[in-house]
Amino acid sequence: MSRLMRRWLVVLVAGLLVQACGFHLRGMAIPPELMTMKVVGDNKSDFYRMVTTRLRASGVTLADKEGIPVLTLGGVGSSNQVASVNVQGTEIEYVMGFSTQFTVSAAGKPTQVFPITFNRSFLNKPDAALASSREQEQLIREMQEQAADQVIRQLSQVSF
Repeated sequence: MSRLMRRWLVVLVAGLLVQACGFHLRGMAIPPELMTMKVVGDNKSDFYRMVTTRLRASGVTLADKEGIPVLTLGGVGSSNQVASVNVQGTEIEYVMGFSTQFTVSAAGKPTQVFPITFNRSFLNKPDAALASSREQEQLIREMQEQAADQVIRQLSQVSF
């Protein structure tokens, strides 16, 4: 067998093995039944705006009428816990928790609930308090963006 033929055979066998084990790439395609939906939540929050922007970018039509699926965005919660202290007893590292949930409901179908939780650590810099507070704000924003991306990913897996 020629070298080129062996390479193609290896690629074909690898592809068949991957297909046989059930692996598939996660798509960002929203199911057709969710291409028109109503979004309920705090429309003044950054998280709400991030999710609706991503939905529109995915081609979803946001409407406010009866009989269409409803995406309900829950409140965003965050918490700080001390992760480590130095020898003087000063907190030097925190773990910031972020949590929210969203539900998808459609007429005559059971409501599906999706929790989202993230934990991130950051260092406390007592001599640079302004920098620490800005780092916390940036971390919260990044977690909200990740949560908005996760909403879109999980919507692509919803089935009624």
